[in-house]
Amino acid sequence: MPTPPSMRSSTAHLLPPPSPLSVPTSTPLAAPSASPAEHHLKATTNSTNTPATTQPAPEPALPELRTYPATTDADRIAGLKLVADSVAQQRQLTARVLIFHPLHLAALTAVLAVVSQYLYASSGDLVLVGTTWGGVVMACLAAVRWAGGAYIFHAETIDWAWLGGDEVVVVRWGEEVIGGLVLGWSEEGLAAKRARGKGGRRGLGLVRGWAVTQKYRGKGIGGSLLEEAVRVAGERGAKGIEFAEEHANALRILPAFYNGFLDKRDARAARALEKVANAKGSFGKRR
Repeated sequence: MPTPPSMRSSTAHLLPPPSPLSVPTSTPLAAPSASPAEHHLKATTNSTNTPATTQPAPEPALPELRTYPATTDADRIAGLKLVADSVAQQRQLTARVLIFHPLHLAALTAVLAVVSQYLYASSGDLVLVGTTWGGVVMACLAAVRWAGGAYIFHAETIDWAWLGGDEVVVVRWGEEVIGGLVLGWSEEGLAAKRARGKGGRRGLGLVRGWAVTQKYRGKGIGGSLLEEAVRVAGERGAKGIEFAEEHANALRILPAFYNGFLDKRDARAARALEKVANAKGSFGKRR
């Protein structure tokens, strides 16, 4: 009797072994070798897709710093404006001295204490005391502002009429004038003027104004102005150079007791000019 199909054993084990030349299904087929032209195209494509190394942008050149005697009205005006601004800034210096002077602070504290003593009786008086304090402080600030106002009026006089025929030396940083110096000459008698007309020497060179833009102070700009002034004075045959007694910043509106900081500043400027004149001055030799 024949065996039913469902009971027949599998014949898979009776299949012949695979041929040694057959490729296993788990082994990937080898990729075909690329031609030299394909290699070239791939290299070109890769070089195109790879971003080129950019060269760093060159740093912008620094502006030129020049110190020279002004020859145009624009340079003269810029130099005069710096001198006028330095005069106006003395108002701020004066205000700082008046506000933070120890005696003034002590006096203000005493006044506020007296106000509190007379006005404060209960916590309900705090608003009155605070308002009165504010009024006292505002009155003091108004007095300080008024005390320094003369410097503003004096700064407004630094103009063409004040300059006269004197020279202006400027320092230019790129397109900006950052320093200015006004160089004048001492008054001479008639005999001295006649002698000078025959080849005699000028009198003293006088620095009537000297200023540098505030953000460039302390960087040697003022020294460059003094050096150029000494050079110009020497070329003009001057006997020497010094600060004029009535220079632009010589005005004092407060009692001498408060002017110590201004006097010290002028003394430092005079010493700086003397040092430059001794080191680089060539006076009395007209070229």
